Amino acid sequence: MNKKEILRYLGAQEDTKELDESIIRAQRELEAAAQLRATSCLFPIDIEADSVTINHTEICSRDLCRHLQGCKEVFLFAMTLGPEIDRLIRRYSISELSFVPVLQACAAAYTEECADQAQKELEQLAAERGLYLRPRYSPGYGDFSLQYQRFLFSVLELPKKIGVSLTDSCLMVPFKSITAVIGLSPDPSLCHVGKCMTCNSPSCPFRKEL
Repeated sequence: MNKKEILRYLGAQEDTKELDESIIRAQRELEAAAQLRATSCLFPIDIEADSVTINHTEICSRDLCRHLQGCKEVFLFAMTLGPEIDRLIRRYSISELSFVPVLQACAAAYTEECADQAQKELEQLAAERGLYLRPRYSPGYGDFSLQYQRFLFSVLELPKKIGVSLTDSCLMVPFKSITAVIGLSPDPSLCHVGKCMTCNSPSCPFRKEL
């Protein structure tokens, strides 16, 4: 796992021997507990000024429209690390609360890392057609409402295919799961991996320099 990312999630300015040992321990436990599952589906899209239509569903989001400019298709994508990660965190919340922040930070970094690996096949499919993947754009980013999780869950059949469910407040269970819209673009210059390009909050403590 990316140590720099883990420290960023922790808000730690520098590493220490004790923290390093906790990170190594958390990594081992997470890798042993993870049950990675992913699914995706390709759809044509129609982009208007402030909405994009995917699979006959209109999504009102100017930020998503800007992110997908130049794209004619998207992958709807989802992945999860599985329920054992949630159980692991709950167990330590009872038995060793001081370890939980490190475990949570490592789990967050590991989720992103596994999502990157899970979409390698999509990158290959795009490359075979001379196209490139835009960075993942998830419900909750910018003005892309979290309510659109229901659309992604319905289309991708996530409870059935990867065992992820959705709460009434549109939170995913297991928690270490990701859904996203991934545009296919003919322009590689717009397809860098700076994920913070998708965030409009300059005050976010987790924002990266671009």
